[in-house]
Amino acid sequence: MTLLSIQGVSKAFDGNAIIENTSVEVNPGDTIAFTSPSGSGKSTMLSMAGLLLTPDAGTIVAEDGVNALELDDRALSQLRQRLLGFVFQSTQLVGSLRAIENVTAPASFVSGKLPFSPEERATELLERFGLADRMYHYPHQLSVGQKRRVAVARAMLLKPKIIIADEPTNDLDEESAEEVANALFSYAEEGNALLYATHIPALAARAKTVMKLQGKTFKVA
Repeated sequence: MTLLSIQGVSKAFDGNAIIENTSVEVNPGDTIAFTSPSGSGKSTMLSMAGLLLTPDAGTIVAEDGVNALELDDRALSQLRQRLLGFVFQSTQLVGSLRAIENVTAPASFVSGKLPFSPEERATELLERFGLADRMYHYPHQLSVGQKRRVAVARAMLLKPKIIIADEPTNDLDEESAEEVANALFSYAEEGNALLYATHIPALAARAKTVMKLQGKTFKVA
C-alpha cells in the first residue's frame, strides 16, 4: 500500500519557481534521498512531502486515499501526527526539558489514549540509540551527536510510517553521523519509509531511490 503519493507538485516564492512538477510515490520500506546544491530546494521539497508547506500545484494523497491538500487545519494536523515524524536540520530540542521529556513531548499533543506508554517507548528508543545514561540530561549537557539522536528518537515516538529528515548528519562527526544514519535506516527496515535531504554523496548512496534536482524538478537519478 502506498503511504504517500506526491504528484506534480510545484512551489514558488515571490514569483520565483523553486520546485516544478515533481512526483514521488512513498511505499513501506522505501528510503528516498533528495539531493541538490545547498539552498536549491531540498528543504522545500521535504516540507511539502511532510505536509508542512502547501504546494502551488499538484496533489498529495495519503494511504487512506484522502487528498491531504483538501483537509482543514485540524484534519491535516491529525494526519501529520499519525503518518509522519520529523528530524529537522536544527534539532529544535526544548532546552528546559530533559532528553526523555523532549522525546515524549509529541505525545502531549495527542487527543485520546495512546496504545502504549510514551515513557516506556522513549526509554526503549533512547536505550537503543546508546543514550541510556543521558536520558535525564538537558540539551546543553549533550553533544551535538547526542542531541541529534534524541531528535531522531522524538521523531519515532508515535511510531510514524514515514520519517522526514532534513540534512540529518550535516553537522556531525563521522561516528555520530553513522549512528544517526543507521538508526534512520533501521527504522525503514521495519516496514516504514524514510525521506531525507542530503548533500553528502555517501549518505545519498545508501538510499534505495535518489531524487536529484534537474532544473527545477526532482527526478530519479
